[in-house]
Amino acid sequence: MGHGNEAGSRLMFKLVGELGDQLRKSATLDGLSEVKSPARGFGRVVLCGMGGSAIAGDLVQPLLADGRIPLSVWRDYGLPHWAGPGDLVICSSYSGDTEETLSGAHEAGLRGCDRLAITSGGTLAALASTEGFPAVILPGGLPPRASLGLGLGALVRSLGQLDMVADSENSIARAAETLDWFRDARLSPVAIDGGGMGSIQDDPEGNVSAARLAEILVGKVPVIYTVGAEAHATGLRLKAQLNENSKAPACLAQFPELNHNDLVGWSLDSSDRGRFVLLILRGKDDNDRISRRVDLTRQLLADEFPEIHEITSSAPGALDRILSLVQYGDYLSCHLARLKSVDPLPVDRITRLKEALGKPQ
Repeated sequence: MGHGNEAGSRLMFKLVGELGDQLRKSATLDGLSEVKSPARGFGRVVLCGMGGSAIAGDLVQPLLADGRIPLSVWRDYGLPHWAGPGDLVICSSYSGDTEETLSGAHEAGLRGCDRLAITSGGTLAALASTEGFPAVILPGGLPPRASLGLGLGALVRSLGQLDMVADSENSIARAAETLDWFRDARLSPVAIDGGGMGSIQDDPEGNVSAARLAEILVGKVPVIYTVGAEAHATGLRLKAQLNENSKAPACLAQFPELNHNDLVGWSLDSSDRGRFVLLILRGKDDNDRISRRVDLTRQLLADEFPEIHEITSSAPGALDRILSLVQYGDYLSCHLARLKSVDPLPVDRITRLKEALGKPQ
């Protein structure tokens, strides 16, 4: 591995290990005290964002299960057709210059929606200041995907202040403590079920089982199946991290939908059956019928996938489990990058795309 790759690798490993620290630091973010429900209230919430700035809206879904207000994540220009007066639009862009999110922010103003920004600055922060809506300001200078603890912490705390997430402060504190304890003890609440786990015996950077699973993934295409709401968003995160950190393709599908289509697609030639590894991410919120589907799916696909690994978390709370799975996947992507001798930090094709697009007309 070249010197540049090694420096980028060490930095990304460090940032992954700081997930709990970022959650804790989110309590002190500028602008949090300005987040309040409008006097007339609001009916629905839309979170506009892309990439690492949008995933917090998916990860928070299990915490909203008992609430009366739905939150939808919008990954596109503009807004869904139904958004209007009486709805809250949360504009999440780490850089503050994501053109799709800025489009949603402008559209929300035209439609008379209430707005909240979560950003480190840029055009979005300037728009919030000019048009008078609150903005929670994140520290800048990080790769957006490595600022998740700050962005998720800001979102959960904001939703707590809007009475959409119960006990938000304690949930964040417990999750941060769980992540820090396992990091410092060089352990993990994540368990892997699936047989041989490679040859790495020590992991100086974080997680031994993630290092071993990364060995298995070298030269293979991961296929990620998710089970339960706690796991669905972590699967999205894992795919994105494998794409950006590891520079690797990955496939993603979720139970039970995959049983109605994806299951049939795996009819591989014998020469291709060693090219794919099936990873099953499981939350604690599945049910007996879903568990039965997982068992039967494993049996039906056993000939297609020589390697099948189930990934679960034993952490006590929902946010703890979600974030321990996220952190495990982040470590996995960093180990795979190291084994492939690629630098996890740069995302050159995204940079080139943005340069080619230029500023929106």
